[in-house]
Amino acid sequence: MQIKRSFLALCILATTFPNTYAALQSNTMLPSIQAQAEQDQNNYAAKTASVVKTGTSLFETAQSISVVTQQQIEEKQMQSVTDALQGVAGVNTAPYGRRGWDDFIIRGQISSSQTYIDGLRTQTSTNVLRSEDIAGVQSVEVVKGPTSVGYGLALPGGLVNLTTKRPEDQTFIQGGLTYGSYALKEATLDANYAPHENSRKGAVRVVAKASDQNDPTDYVYFKNQYVATSYNFDLGDKDELSVIASYQHREYIRNQGIPQNYQGYSKSIFIGEPDRGYDVDVYRFGSNYTHYFNDHWKFNQNFAATRNTSWSNSVFSASGAKFPNLTRQINYQDKQDSNFALDQNIQGNFNVGAVQYNGMLGVDLMRERSDYYQRVDTINSLNANKLAYGVTSVKTGTPSWNLTYNQYTGLYLKNNFKFNDQWLLNLSARHDWTQVKVYNFVKNNTIKNSDNAFTGSASLMYNLNDHFAPYTTYSTSFMPVTDTGSQGELLKPEKGKQIEVGIKLQGFDGRLQGYMAYYDLVRKNVTESSTTGTYSIQTGEQTTKGFEAELSAAITPQLNISTAYSYIPTAKTTESITKTDIGKRINHVPKNAASLSTQYYFDSHKTGWNIGGSVRYQGHASAQRSTYYVYIPSYMLFDVNAGYEAKHWGANFSVKNLFDKDYIQGTTPNAQLVNFGNPRTFMFNLKFKY
Repeated sequence: MQIKRSFLALCILATTFPNTYAALQSNTMLPSIQAQAEQDQNNYAAKTASVVKTGTSLFETAQSISVVTQQQIEEKQMQSVTDALQGVAGVNTAPYGRRGWDDFIIRGQISSSQTYIDGLRTQTSTNVLRSEDIAGVQSVEVVKGPTSVGYGLALPGGLVNLTTKRPEDQTFIQGGLTYGSYALKEATLDANYAPHENSRKGAVRVVAKASDQNDPTDYVYFKNQYVATSYNFDLGDKDELSVIASYQHREYIRNQGIPQNYQGYSKSIFIGEPDRGYDVDVYRFGSNYTHYFNDHWKFNQNFAATRNTSWSNSVFSASGAKFPNLTRQINYQDKQDSNFALDQNIQGNFNVGAVQYNGMLGVDLMRERSDYYQRVDTINSLNANKLAYGVTSVKTGTPSWNLTYNQYTGLYLKNNFKFNDQWLLNLSARHDWTQVKVYNFVKNNTIKNSDNAFTGSASLMYNLNDHFAPYTTYSTSFMPVTDTGSQGELLKPEKGKQIEVGIKLQGFDGRLQGYMAYYDLVRKNVTESSTTGTYSIQTGEQTTKGFEAELSAAITPQLNISTAYSYIPTAKTTESITKTDIGKRINHVPKNAASLSTQYYFDSHKTGWNIGGSVRYQGHASAQRSTYYVYIPSYMLFDVNAGYEAKHWGANFSVKNLFDKDYIQGTTPNAQLVNFGNPRTFMFNLKFKY
């Protein structure tokens, strides 16, 4: 019955999608391929975002979307995706500390598995163990709230989409050397060859990076190598094809934190074993194809294949570990993932009287195979008063070994209407068919679950003028769960919904972009790892309500500024299998967070000297699980930087946490260990450009 209702709703919306045959026959001038996107990537404040899909400007998109542009990444000398997300309204980064992969919370909901690259999901597994290299990233786009209509399976908090660097229309070669605190050493290369002047047709680009850095915690380090090659085929005026292949290798020992009774002990103490860490490899191939029928119609196809392998025999503190005798365990993990994703659609835009119409009808699918082996062994404890590393005794634990197949197919329809250049109406719908199958090697049995769901969104916006556009929107989400419960059963899909009311802002001929929004978000069937970490549980329902404001602007050719504020008074558990959890605040979600960043160039052509600074405030929060509770005090951090830009070279110097603030950044997911933030660090970068 649900399928019939969903199919009927799609058919009703489809009647608004005009017949394409006659339009495909017209011969009109073809547009400049992605000319707007090409220009927009050079702006400090983004006017568009690829994550919107339809090409609608951010000012006319009735949803909260933040874009960290390439210029912002360079000015702030961001070293990771986590760095880029700091200061984005509604986002809390690295709540579990410097553990070696990207963790973030969006609108009060943990969203670490919600990472997309060029519009395609990288992984569905909650055991992500990934950290995308920002050297290959052109921009970081953050969509707040449910995104299922446009992107299928998704949690309701939001998603992060990384756009990769692709060939440009000018030949250049750029490189850089960086040295910094804790023996940071880094080398980068970015080379682009465009055989046809002022054209990206036939252009090729190579991006590479190698880095090595220690950590404030003893024995912790992060080594990373990344290389990506992309090529734009020259297929004529009607077709555009770009391909990219990348490889990333990471070796690291993670910072896992220290027990709560750390008073009297060094915060740099390492609980694990210095010779046991992580080894991760990521291979990716992607393609983007567009065929232009004419000015009004085009076909898009987006494909990606990803292979991810990670292995570890790291040593961690055991449950209940306290100083001075720290109980420990070895966590063996062997994870092999293969992911194939495809999204294709046909898009049309034209005028019917006073109505401007933009529609998209598409189908996307994903197939993922995840082979995950895990075993936890108990070993000898570590005496913090007399450190002596080494594994001298082992009690072998019971392994878990699952082969998970996750697949979905989604049919979606997006309808955008603009009336009299002022009213904008969006009606979008989607139906997903999903299947999850898990083979348990230990128990030699297979469980599977098939599901389907209808999700939708509707919004209304009014352009008061060229500067202000209030809007309201309602959207829903759907996310099948690949985690298994205590009895080996597959858990129910997660669902969500959100109401949002806001206003979009722009000014200075589009050089200023921003928004203010209030939202009410509900997440159902919340899935979390059990306290033992060997299975998952669904705790119930969570509700977050809050207000956000964000602004990015190139005030003058010499002054850039970005600022953000988020206020989340409600972030609580509203339903739970553990009655005592009802009403408790969601972990790691502060009520208040704010940031301000500026950069000033002494010359309007951005040559010569430049200086900048930023301040970031995060209000107090807490983390609790079972009998464990950690209070996380508020903190404020200051960063400064200075640089010099010449025609063929440049130099930058930055200091993070200028006043060496001692602060708690977060805890482990089970709230047993405390993670401290980075102390004061410096970084010097020398670059060349031809």
